[in-house]
Amino acid sequence: MSDRPKGDWWRFVPPEQRRRRRFKAWRLRLRERLRRRSVGITVAFLAYGLVLLWLVLHLPPVVALFALAPMILLPLLGYLTYWLLWKEFHE
Repeated sequence: MSDRPKGDWWRFVPPEQRRRRRFKAWRLRLRERLRRRSVGITVAFLAYGLVLLWLVLHLPPVVALFALAPMILLPLLGYLTYWLLWKEFHE
């Protein structure tokens, strides 16, 4: 398989510009991939998990439980809010 990207227009790019343009296209694709919401959520959870892991390893477990509480309670609070609003407008 060749290292040339797919597409017929690459044959019109001068050989001395191909490497630079290929790198620029790769950079743009990476930037767009990192801007996705799912990637942002995943990165946020990983960062929070790393902080939590550091707390568990270096501080008493009670502090780690306090750090874990928002991760557990926030989705429950969001669901409770959704349920209360749904009941208010549908009953």
